[in-house]
Amino acid sequence: MAKRRAKNKKGRTILDILKGKFLVEGDAFSVWKFILFMMILSLISISSSHIVDEKVVEISELKEKSEEYKARYALIHNKLMKLKVESELEDMVISDSLHALDKQPYKILVLKVKDE
Repeated sequence: MAKRRAKNKKGRTILDILKGKFLVEGDAFSVWKFILFMMILSLISISSSHIVDEKVVEISELKEKSEEYKARYALIHNKLMKLKVESELEDMVISDSLHALDKQPYKILVLKVKDE
């Protein structure tokens, strides 16, 4: 007759693992604690990745806004520089019927009188 192999009480076979016997026999409490610990870690990992994804979206929106503001600033700065040019300013003033002086203006000095 064929000899039967004696089963090691501490060793588990693949069949025992597939059947899930390790969840109900022997030191099942420590296995369940480990499974619970792994589930908590996975939930923490998932939630932190969601938070990071939200931050990435927020950062990209802020970058788009900053680029829009930079473009707006460049446009307004360009208009301001154009308005500061003397020839443009002169054209605007002439349209309001103001003309440049041929002579320099006189400086008026006001002297303070001491009260006695």
